[in-house]
Amino acid sequence: MNPGAGYRGGVPLSILIGLGTFLDGYDLLNISIVLPFLTRLMHLSPEMQGLLGTFTYIGGVFGALVFGVFSDLRGRRAALLSDIIFFLISSLISAFVTSPGQLLVLRFLIGFGIGADIVSGPALLSEESPASRRGFLLGISLIMMPLGGLVSALLAYLLFTAGVPPNTLWRIILGAGAVPSAIVILLRSRLPESSRWLLRGAPGRRRLSFKEVWRGYWKMLIYSSAAWVGAGTTSIFTIFTPMLVALRGGGYGNMLNTVLTLWIFAALGAMLGSLMLDRIGRRILLMASLVGLGLIFWYVAVTYKTPGLGYSLSLAMFLTFLVVSGAYTVQTEVFPVEVKSFADGIAFSLNRVVNFVFGALTPIFLYTGSIMLYLGWVGAFVLLMAVTALLTGIETARKDLEEIERIARK
Repeated sequence: MNPGAGYRGGVPLSILIGLGTFLDGYDLLNISIVLPFLTRLMHLSPEMQGLLGTFTYIGGVFGALVFGVFSDLRGRRAALLSDIIFFLISSLISAFVTSPGQLLVLRFLIGFGIGADIVSGPALLSEESPASRRGFLLGISLIMMPLGGLVSALLAYLLFTAGVPPNTLWRIILGAGAVPSAIVILLRSRLPESSRWLLRGAPGRRRLSFKEVWRGYWKMLIYSSAAWVGAGTTSIFTIFTPMLVALRGGGYGNMLNTVLTLWIFAALGAMLGSLMLDRIGRRILLMASLVGLGLIFWYVAVTYKTPGLGYSLSLAMFLTFLVVSGAYTVQTEVFPVEVKSFADGIAFSLNRVVNFVFGALTPIFLYTGSIMLYLGWVGAFVLLMAVTALLTGIETARKDLEEIERIARK
């Protein structure tokens, strides 16, 4: 009997895959809400703050590429049963580090596991979902990401209001990531293998080389990469919102209240994306949300020194997850099964590079007082990605993967 028969297709499989994005969301926020404590306790420079906040993205580059190949060669199930182990062990050890260097290594390993999961999980879900509901089901799995961020913020809020000392609080928050990751590993023991991968990707079948992928799918690589690169700029908000808020004053409790509000807007953006992906289409949603995101960067720059910053950051988080819902879905649809995870890994690794670069620069611009100029340039960059995606993209909503494959090669 197939151990994953009860999870094949539908919302249960979406949630099972989404548990990986839940860990991504938890990790996105847990490091950012402990950075104020780490900065004071470990005497971190702005450069080290930027590295600690974003080094998981470098791990994600390697995880996406290595496990992208592994997922195509050995199957989606094998990849998804093993990649979370990196997150579990590294999160647990993070609670006991004594130096920024030690934590930096563990942040890399956590990112490695996350990158591996995000190129394997959506591929399986896409291959098992009916064309008419594929966008909705992928969107459901993505909603788990902002929910992970909310859980991280709630845990910090409860610990802080309970009076837990800072040197204990940050260790609990980082180490607690081991708990949901252990649950994910247990639940995924009943995960099915992709039926499409078994038909077309199993060992012994001919595989496309990178040259063949580029020759046949270069527009799709540019399309999915532009979508993910545009989304990658938002590490400025997802990682460094606590710092953006904290530097304006109001104390740690006020910062946590603001962050909780912002991540509620993130969840609403992901929910709207899940509802709209099949209704209006991926391409329209991506274009509109990328343009909106580019403009919101300018709006945040204008309102940074005003009481309206909270509103502009809320809109930014909302649009961030509209963009991510489109990029997350498109990456799974525009490549053939035989190289789907590898090609996804290329596009997603570019996202993580951009996450790292734009995020790591944020503390430097914050402390030098140039953050508004920086946000303006980032907004222009996102608009450029919107134009690139417009020129190379195709509509994939309500189409079978095989039909999309034929259209993509034209």
